[in-house]
Amino acid sequence: MVEYVVEIRDKGEVTIPKELRKRYALEPKKSVRLIPRVEGILIKPRPEDPLAELRGLARRVWPSDQSSVGIVKEIRRRADFEAKGKL
Repeated sequence: MVEYVVEIRDKGEVTIPKELRKRYALEPKKSVRLIPRVEGILIKPRPEDPLAELRGLARRVWPSDQSSVGIVKEIRRRADFEAKGKL
């Protein structure tokens, strides 16, 4: 694994080496996310469409035989039942 060392300028700016910018398609004016981690700061390219990352997120845990509408209706029904019991 290659390690890169860069200096932090007065305003907190750093230059990402050209090789890494090319590898991760970091072009001028493109945004990145800075994610604090225990071991340091993770820099990730920000997707063009941030919502695209959420698509399919629940696919592994969502029951395939139920629609989201049905699940939300059931959750609301249970919440209404519990609320009536506490009144």
